[in-house]
Amino acid sequence: MKFTKLPTTQSEQPLSSSKFPFADILAPCLHKGTLTQTHYVFPASRPAAVSFQVKLTGAEESFKADFEGARDKWPVANDAFPYGMSGTQWWDYCLAPHSYLALEDGKCQVGLNLFNRFLHLDFNEQSAVLVDPGVGNQLVSTTNWFDHEKGDLWFASWPVEATVRRILNPRGGASVTIWKFSVRSGDSKKVWQGDLGDALHQLCLDPSRRFLVLTELGLRLEEPIPAQSPDQAPRVWEQQVRARGVVPSKILVLDLKTGQEWRLSTLTAGHIEFDPEDPSVCYLSGHNIGLMGVEVGIFGPGIVHKYRLGETGPELLGEFTHERFHRITTHIVFRHRKKTLIGVSGYPGTVFLINAATMKLHGIIEMDSPEKVDTSLSPHVCEQDSYGIDASKDGEALLVAGTGFVRIADINEGRFIFTQTIEGYGSDCCFTGHLGRFVFP
Repeated sequence: MKFTKLPTTQSEQPLSSSKFPFADILAPCLHKGTLTQTHYVFPASRPAAVSFQVKLTGAEESFKADFEGARDKWPVANDAFPYGMSGTQWWDYCLAPHSYLALEDGKCQVGLNLFNRFLHLDFNEQSAVLVDPGVGNQLVSTTNWFDHEKGDLWFASWPVEATVRRILNPRGGASVTIWKFSVRSGDSKKVWQGDLGDALHQLCLDPSRRFLVLTELGLRLEEPIPAQSPDQAPRVWEQQVRARGVVPSKILVLDLKTGQEWRLSTLTAGHIEFDPEDPSVCYLSGHNIGLMGVEVGIFGPGIVHKYRLGETGPELLGEFTHERFHRITTHIVFRHRKKTLIGVSGYPGTVFLINAATMKLHGIIEMDSPEKVDTSLSPHVCEQDSYGIDASKDGEALLVAGTGFVRIADINEGRFIFTQTIEGYGSDCCFTGHLGRFVFP
């Protein structure tokens, strides 16, 4: 692996403490058009928020040459980028921070949306580095899995060419490789290779380390976006965009013991969370959203699937959806008063709580939001950023963080009891992913 150190700055601001015992929390923020990102740290040990800013200007060059080379190979226009983005928007999207993975020795891996390098933050040295994983400049999965016992980092990769080809054919596949890399010895091992998709969003192993699950967050529309807005050409949007919706995403379930593999399909596959009581059970999120340039279009309600992983493959145990269940960015699984709950961020301003045993609604906690989602005539284009959630250690409260704010809700009371604004956010800033947990030095 090769390492490139990045410029960083750090600052601190007061943050009122709470009676609820949360873990150390990280929240991602993108500064649009600057290839700069800020990671806000809310340490449980003291009433302060620390902002850790990283500048990635020029980092895109390691990907740009391969992207342009692939575009030259296929009949793709020089100004054509995936999802109908402009060039600046595309590189912003590729390098946007999305998720966090705790490694060893005070290090944390930041999941970037679509890139050929890993971003590692070192909280001991207060530094940031880009890491070349040594897989031939292929793009790498966003959210990965780390074996703390053995020191192995598991991730997936695919050729840049596949992402370029999907500008022309959104249903195209990709040759995917799954890797296991030892951060202690530096050795890498190829675990699996086969056909799947690009935009690989999360790879994880079950607690027994027998089953591997890999999701593809496609976000592609079945039809190109019409040049006119929905107001100018409602029938075109109705027929071309809403009627056909998004390309279904692929999910790989791999039995590492027998080599058997299964493929599932859902609309816009997202993340996997395992049950804290039954490690053979997992919950997969399907979002029913697509990217239209940098805008997120909602095509209908999302869904959370409940599966059991066993020798005969994944068994569907139940599903949850709701008419207001939109853009479900985050879903977490935790214990609350002898029940297992699934907490889900429902756009634009609701937190859904699902009883994991029954897959029925446990409750909804409302946030103030003037935006109303209506997908009856055309895709609803989101007017604001999403947000991330996490549960307190005792399962009594939820922390919600988004663009410039932190809020805490008492689950039993079903309402928010604490709100604070976070300084440092401007009109060019947006919350871009999930809250992360990390034990800080």
